[in-house]
Amino acid sequence: MEKITPSDKVLLLGESTFLVDVGKGLFHTNHGTINLSKLVGKKFGARIKSSKGVAFHALRPNINDFLQKRLARLPQIVSLKDCSLIAGLTGLSSGYRVIEAGTGSAFLTTFMANLVKPDGKVFTYELRSDFFRSAKINVEDSGLSRWVEMKNRDVSKGFREKDADLIVLDMIGAEKIVPKAGKSLKSGGFLAVYSPYIEQVKAVCDAIEMESFMDVRTVECLVRDYKITRDFSRPNTTMLAHTGYITFARKV
Repeated sequence: MEKITPSDKVLLLGESTFLVDVGKGLFHTNHGTINLSKLVGKKFGARIKSSKGVAFHALRPNINDFLQKRLARLPQIVSLKDCSLIAGLTGLSSGYRVIEAGTGSAFLTTFMANLVKPDGKVFTYELRSDFFRSAKINVEDSGLSRWVEMKNRDVSKGFREKDADLIVLDMIGAEKIVPKAGKSLKSGGFLAVYSPYIEQVKAVCDAIEMESFMDVRTVECLVRDYKITRDFSRPNTTMLAHTGYITFARKV
């Protein structure tokens, strides 16, 4: 098992969960101060206690830990459940060339970059300069910048990349970009359009119908956790319900 170094990030899993840089030394929480330097040289999985005696396990973080505990959110993100659906229904994997518009907080960007490495690439477009700057910091912090090419550019002028395996549109007026997406997709490539409102879905589907696409479907993903105890089991009273609709189509 690998040992922790000062340059590592670790996931502190305990009464609360934190993703921290070991090299920063002291980390202050409501459970007390944690001296991260004590982790150096120990194996991932080691236990460490805060100044108040609260124990944490120091684990190696994965991409989901980064997205949920570290990534700074400026605009609304594409939720993890929707990211997973996009990956599952398009076969997103190593070697894929992906075009994304817009980048937003780069939540979906980094999720996809983690899947396309080491041979693929995510080309992501963001019009707003403030979103672009924030997203760039997130991508660099993720350690995945090698597999992401970021552009602060208006996609209404078209995409510079061709033969993409997947194009994801998460933007206002996505229906206007559908013809341009069709020109940049390879035959058999996928289009995925994220829409918060059903009216946008209708506009997108109308645009898709005018282009060379087949196998069109619109889906919504709802996630409900369950409470399991010794005495009873039932659905939680709250759930992650509507976040957006995703319309998929395949270029022919």
